[in-house]
Order: sequence, then structure tokens, then C-alpha cells
Amino acid sequence: MVEKVKVIIDSSSDLTFDEIEKYNVDVIPLTINIDGTEYDYRTISNDEYIERMRTATSYSTSQPAIGKFIEAFEKWTNEGYKVIALTLSSALSGTYNTAVTASSEFEGVYVVDTKTTTRGMVFLLKECLKQLEENVPVEVIAENLREKAKNILTYVTIDKLDNLVKGGRLSKSQALIGGLLNIKVLTQLKETELVALDKVRGKKKLVQTLIKHIEEAKQGKTIKSISLPNALADEYVALIKSELKEVFGYEVSEDEIFTTTPIISTHTGENAVGILVELV
Repeated sequence: MVEKVKVIIDSSSDLTFDEIEKYNVDVIPLTINIDGTEYDYRTISNDEYIERMRTATSYSTSQPAIGKFIEAFEKWTNEGYKVIALTLSSALSGTYNTAVTASSEFEGVYVVDTKTTTRGMVFLLKECLKQLEENVPVEVIAENLREKAKNILTYVTIDKLDNLVKGGRLSKSQALIGGLLNIKVLTQLKETELVALDKVRGKKKLVQTLIKHIEEAKQGKTIKSISLPNALADEYVALIKSELKEVFGYEVSEDEIFTTTPIISTHTGENAVGILVELV
């Protein structure tokens, strides 16, 4: 008998409304608070949030309450489903730990720390759905996804350092000096933390540094997919897209270039670009 399986994913995955319907997934929302009002992916658009952030006096993000996961797990397990829950990296949020705690009350719930966020999570979602179609057992799929997560590279280019200061990841003095010197930062999401790989001056230098790091990390593997979620960073995206085509012969499709979720832009600030690379 074929197992009934429901896939649950959190809203930092940047799925569109059409994709949520197409993939038939449940989405657990992380929330954002801007000037005292709370929103989630259903109540404010990604573009509008960044525009609001320009003049806001306060903004922050919150992981889902444990009750959201318990409610979802209870619903689907009561209907005879097993559950695979994909969460953003535990290095960025407590969402994974919350989901694991919630899952301890249920049989047949498998929580996967994707070690990435935004479209990196969608790369894993697509693999999950493919293996479900092939009738791979759920517990095996969960292990396969944890292994596959090691082949997803997650970089973020930071244009302005202000939001890193607000998020407590950088001191005001560092940001002031960075702004005066036109310092840009390339970060990479590693196993347990977001690491600053390089600090350089100027946009072109930042993009060149990114390409160098992708080349080093690629290690003879093939690029299967690249996505460029961004915080209204058209100029950077054009530069990055051009370099990816020139160096790797990879053309990023237009549907993989879009404004990212406030869950990400809150911390990166405007003009940041996420570069998600799936290797095989």
C-alpha cells in the first residue's frame, strides 16, 4: 500500500501562491513586525515590505509558535498521513528546533533541517516530491534530503551594512567605516552560522569574489540550478547573472529571479542578493 504523505514547509522558502497550490504543500508562516504591526507572507508583499522598511523605525522577524506545528502535525497524522517538514537552516532561526519539539508528540513526522533558506529549500522540496512519486519510504527520503542539503551552496551579497547592525550581527562603528569605504560583504550560510567570506570595495569586486568562491566550492560537480532571490537589487542581479553565464555557461531563468521574503530582507537590507546553487 502506498503511504499517504503530506509535505510541510516554512514560509522563508519563497514559494509563490501558484507553487504552493501546484506542489500541494502546507506552509507554516514566519512573521514580520514593522512599526508594531505583524504580517506574514499572506498579508504583505515582498516588494511592499522593502519599500516600507526604508522609512520604518523598527522591524523584526519571528519564528512560528510551536502551536502552529502541533496543529499541522495533528491534522495530518489524524488523517492517516506521514509528514515531512522542511525548515530553514537552524543556523538562522529556531524554527527547526521548534518543529522537532512539536514532532516528538507524533508518530511518522520527519523534520528536515535544510541547512539553507529561500529557493534552496525549494530545490530540496522538488527532490522530495520526486522521491515520493517513486514511492521511496518517508524515513529514507528524509535522510536523502539531509544528504542532498550538503550540495546546496547558499551565498548572500550584502550591499549596505545597516541591517546587520540592527540585527546585532555588526557594530555601528564597523558599519560606519564600511559605508565610508564602500565596503560590500560576501557571506555564506555554513552548517552552524552565517560566515563573512570576504569584505571588498565596490559592486564589481563583490561579484568577482562571489564567482571565485563558487568555483572553489564546485569541486568538479555540475551546476543543476541557480536562483537569485534579492532585495530589489536589479543592478547586482544583472552583474551576477552575466558572470554566471560567462564563467559557468549557466543562464539563470527569469522565474528564479525575484524579490525575496521579508524573513530574509529584514536581516540583509535592501540591495542584497541571495545566490542559491544546487550541485550534482
